[in-house]
Amino acid sequence: MRHLQTVWKNVKFKPYGYFKQLSNLSFFLSKAERAIKILCCNNSERFYVERALKPYGFPTDRKFASFVNNCIEEAEADVVQIDMYPFLTLVDSLPANIRKVFVHHELRWVRNERLFRNIELTKKERLLFDVEKKKELEYLNKFDQIITLTDVDKKLLKEAGVVVPIAVSPASVNAIPMDYSPWNGSITFLGGYAHIPNSEGVNWLINKVFPLIDWTKYPQANFNIIGAGWPNQIKSPDNILKVRSLGFVENIADTISGSIMCVPILTGSGMRMKILEAAVMNVPFITTTVGVEGLDFKNEKACLIADTPESFANALETLMTDCEKCRLLTMNASNVFSELYSVEAVAMRRESILQG
Repeated sequence: MRHLQTVWKNVKFKPYGYFKQLSNLSFFLSKAERAIKILCCNNSERFYVERALKPYGFPTDRKFASFVNNCIEEAEADVVQIDMYPFLTLVDSLPANIRKVFVHHELRWVRNERLFRNIELTKKERLLFDVEKKKELEYLNKFDQIITLTDVDKKLLKEAGVVVPIAVSPASVNAIPMDYSPWNGSITFLGGYAHIPNSEGVNWLINKVFPLIDWTKYPQANFNIIGAGWPNQIKSPDNILKVRSLGFVENIADTISGSIMCVPILTGSGMRMKILEAAVMNVPFITTTVGVEGLDFKNEKACLIADTPESFANALETLMTDCEKCRLLTMNASNVFSELYSVEAVAMRRESILQG
């Protein structure tokens, strides 16, 4: 927050302290219960489903609602923008005479449908899924405006019964463009462990894709995971490839320059910011169809798209051996970013929606 304050000098920050959140007893107890379950039954399929259907969220009790309304009154705001699924219910606590905009970064029921594609839900779990989906749609219809990050999500919301106006406004990344650097042996993944599609994707990459590659041909290769929360000790099968959890890094550019970015996302919705990071920094990337969903990066032109372990492994070997292809892909991806996803292009689009 202190860093953002130096960047956004005309923005006022009003943090709602973590200890204030924990003062909500039910929230505190749910956090404690979840932490215990993570320690004791983290590999349980039923707990996997529970974590997806009952996310932590944040306390939206009277104390928090009062804090938000005080901020609105102090700022004399005419528009309130709410981001992220856990805050959907806050719409009930906002002043009636203010325009309410919700930015839906990830359609929760869509993500869960994809997460559960190979899991047979119990009757109770299926009922909870249906209830949560219905609630998500009902709360969306209480807003004056919905913003999605992609046309795909807009279409899905309309088909599901959202009747309030929906606009598409992609996100961007405030990164400094870099020149292309030939492969230095590093393969990278960017994203936090707590986001289920990230941990699922990395597990698939390590256990399904990497074993298909003869790593003796690439003795310099290593796999770096960038992002908070990852276990310190992650190993590939038979230790065929060195895996390092780097955690939070101060300068992403220095870490991913010269690498190959892997985006093995199998579930979720919204848009992958990690793809934009790769595009603006001229890093070649391989993604799944879900990973690049809603983004205008085309297969074999700006990236490589692969949905099976075999095709993903082949794509990775192609980029590890063909420097000229990497250079061409990054040049095209950078052009797509500049035209459609630069901070300037995205800001103009978002501002026009909020002023509308």
